[in-house]
Amino acid sequence: MEQIKAILITHDHSDHIKGLATLANKYRLSVMATPDCLKGISQHPLASELDKSLMHAIKARKSFRLSGLEVTAFSVPHDGKGNVGYHVRNSHASLTLATDLGTLTDEAIHFLKAATAIVLESNYDEELLQKGSYPPYLQQRIRSHQGHLSNADAAGFLQQHYHQGIQQIFLCHLSLHNNHPDLARESALKALNGCIPDASKRLTVLPRGQRSPLFHL
Repeated sequence: MEQIKAILITHDHSDHIKGLATLANKYRLSVMATPDCLKGISQHPLASELDKSLMHAIKARKSFRLSGLEVTAFSVPHDGKGNVGYHVRNSHASLTLATDLGTLTDEAIHFLKAATAIVLESNYDEELLQKGSYPPYLQQRIRSHQGHLSNADAAGFLQQHYHQGIQQIFLCHLSLHNNHPDLARESALKALNGCIPDASKRLTVLPRGQRSPLFHL
């Protein structure tokens, strides 16, 4: 934990902040997010005990330095408050995190294409969502422009925009009910087929419902 310098928050939904107050207060970690997101966090019952002195506002598209890294937040369409993705880089490598967004905007695509490693949402399989237990209003929310990216959406990005500079691809935020890692992987590999040899060596489907291993980029 002594290696952790700060916590960057994408948005104020409970599955992203429910452990935030405990973690940040205990280790005195700076919590960085947009002003709207910080307001949402401070009003959320799961994070209301967060020490306000640890909260630091950032602006989308305004880069800042953090422990030798340049960090840029970029706006994404989702139904939280102050939603952003993050682009983090040093002199020779970069990572873009784009999760919890209903559509891939030109801005999100720009930062994904600029990275050597990408963490991209692949939330749901359309057939599983349609045939699953979710009521119609929730299905509509997930499919909306302020919802989530499907396996097909993630694959579409890879098919259209993958280039050799993207060395590692991580698929994230897979639904426990409306997706399966094998489906997300198959969809992405099909999109990458013909673009790069041994595409499976560059593709990682991050685990759901359990702790991820530590990756060195």
